[in-house]
Amino acid sequence: MSPGRRGQNSDIKVKLNRDLGLFDITMIGIAGMIGAGVFALTGIAAGVAGPALILVFLFNGAIGIITAASYAELGSALPGAGGGYVWIKETFPSSFGFLAGWIDWFAHSVACSLYAVTFGVFVAAILFPAIPLSRSLLAKVSSFIAISFLAYINYRGVKETGRIGGFVTVLKVLILVVFVGFGIYKTLNRPDWIMQFTNPSFTPTGLIGILAAMGLTFIAFEGFEIIVQSGEEVKNPAKNIPRAIFISLFVAVVIYILVAFTVLGAIKTPNGIPSWVFLGRLAEMGLINVSKQIMPYGTLVLLIAGIISTISAMNATIYSSSRISFALARDGYLSSRLAHINKKTKTPHVAVFFTYIIITTIALLLPIEAVAASADIMFILLFIQVNLVLIILRFRSPNLKRTFRVPLVPYLPLIAISLQIIIAFFMVTRIANGFIAFATSIAWIFLGVIIYFTYSRKKERNKLEKEFKTVFKEKAVRKVAYRILVPVGNPATAKKLIDFANLIARSREGEIVLLSVLTLPQQTPLYAGKKYVQERKDFLRKFINEAGDIPTSGILKVAHSTPEAILNTIEEEKINQVILGWRGRTFRRDFILGSTIDPIILKAPCDVIAVRFESGFEAKNIKKILIPTAGGPHGYMAAEIAKDLQKVTKAEAALIYVAGDEKSMKLGKAYVNDTRRAVGIEADSIVKLSDDRIGTIAKEIKRHDIVVIGATHETFLKNFIKGVFPEIVSRKTEKTVVMVRRKLKIKDIFWRWPF
Repeated sequence: MSPGRRGQNSDIKVKLNRDLGLFDITMIGIAGMIGAGVFALTGIAAGVAGPALILVFLFNGAIGIITAASYAELGSALPGAGGGYVWIKETFPSSFGFLAGWIDWFAHSVACSLYAVTFGVFVAAILFPAIPLSRSLLAKVSSFIAISFLAYINYRGVKETGRIGGFVTVLKVLILVVFVGFGIYKTLNRPDWIMQFTNPSFTPTGLIGILAAMGLTFIAFEGFEIIVQSGEEVKNPAKNIPRAIFISLFVAVVIYILVAFTVLGAIKTPNGIPSWVFLGRLAEMGLINVSKQIMPYGTLVLLIAGIISTISAMNATIYSSSRISFALARDGYLSSRLAHINKKTKTPHVAVFFTYIIITTIALLLPIEAVAASADIMFILLFIQVNLVLIILRFRSPNLKRTFRVPLVPYLPLIAISLQIIIAFFMVTRIANGFIAFATSIAWIFLGVIIYFTYSRKKERNKLEKEFKTVFKEKAVRKVAYRILVPVGNPATAKKLIDFANLIARSREGEIVLLSVLTLPQQTPLYAGKKYVQERKDFLRKFINEAGDIPTSGILKVAHSTPEAILNTIEEEKINQVILGWRGRTFRRDFILGSTIDPIILKAPCDVIAVRFESGFEAKNIKKILIPTAGGPHGYMAAEIAKDLQKVTKAEAALIYVAGDEKSMKLGKAYVNDTRRAVGIEADSIVKLSDDRIGTIAKEIKRHDIVVIGATHETFLKNFIKGVFPEIVSRKTEKTVVMVRRKLKIKDIFWRWPF
């Protein structure tokens, strides 16, 4: 073996040095939260929400703290580099992973554009304070120069050090604290200060204005995303990441609320117009222009603080956004050129360049409200996906070590998701240039979808070929439209699986594809498995010959991961249904049904069936089939599979619903009748009243040969991400248990209720 090959396949782990303490990552979070949001968006948001701007920051903090809690739990349990993008990529199908990274790239890039636009406005205000036209032009020129310079700095590999970054953060926080101190003193010394917050009312633009302003300023609370991106470099991440997230969020919310109170209450306005109206007219210069009324040299001090802050934030976001595009390319989603490292500077210079193009284009073409709103939309989409990841992993990996746990899951994350959708809607529909932001965001996502399906998916498959090598493939004599994949490995269950698949294939006039996966350790090259190939070929051919008159083909793959090899085969062979053997309860804490079945149930782009056979099971002897049901697409699929078995074996079938009280008896009858009518199955109805749902079903199973279980609408996540209900049922009986999961379509998500 050559030195190069030995190095590639050695079991050496590459890790980042953990040198960031609690103070360091807290400063990173505060730096991300207290920047352009407070300096540039306070005036604009005041004009949208009125004096209720105080509530805007308070409510945003409340929504932010729920999502921050999700980040804290995931960051403490999975403290790797990459944060939200990595969690989404590992939890959802690959298309979601790509879109998460694609959105994350744009979110950080547009956030950088916001900092650049704010920087340009502040520089122009210092150099041309009295000439609006020249100031507008100079603002764009200044933004372009700053972006270009910092992109060059990132290309050269010269980054702001942690100490300087921490110093800048502490400095701007101190400036704002002093500013707030002056402002509160002036406000409370005004005899009519309460009128500042009630002219004409505390909420002059109503709830809609509050929601729109919340959407506009939500970007101010995205600093916890930056914290978790540094997870692999943090000392004691399980404790320090949650602490840093909550400390930084608390500091940011308090400062934002106090700044809002100060600028609304302490200033005097021309002609007695309400302070919030005056701030709205000043727009991004609102905080800066009124600061001279609040503290000595206020305008100059805040301009300097704003310029320093935005430079620091631009440098950090150019770095982070270019690394996201670099990660996308390294993961095989984008051109490998983006992952190219410059030999001299040791930086991903191509990724930096393309990120620079995006940042510059947005900063020069869009007004500041549209830039802020675009960034908000992208971060909200990212946060929604992270909240969903938390829910899924709570069910899928309940025993994962978590030093912090979000309470009331899944309710709190679902509340956060709902509120984030609401504030995004009102932001787009109510603020100036909101539609431009929405159109820009949709265009970026649409471009990502095109790139994924025309380029990334093919590139991903090419990458997988290095991990999954097909060494044998025997095609069926006659190929048909409906294809059933049966992975076989254990000789004790292989014959039963094939016989079971044979029944469904006969009913649907389908074809069976047998897959055998020869799995090697990660560090072992795939070619090392060739000495075992002939034995596996003979194994496959034996079962192909025993399949009878059903068209049957065989595939042998050498791979490093069995579930990934199965998923790859489903894609390659355009499989409609996969049937897996299931041994029953797993004693692994990190898996529910098994290390192979769990990923297939979660990610397979086709219908999935998992079968746990009783010891003496023979497919031809199926006489009575039981189908627990509560409607829904998975329940319908369970009835469809039972109908397939019934068609070939002439077995009897029964639909069962166990109600917990008299009120739900009527509902149970409706579910049973609806399932029978939707599927067209001939089956008896069994509706029983019992406090012990599982026990009642288990007793009924004793009178049947096989039970086919689909998910119910009320336990979708638990049943088919975690697999709880079927797994518990299987523990109560020795009979054959069949679990089914349908590939959901849009129409299935909104399945109709029985009445």
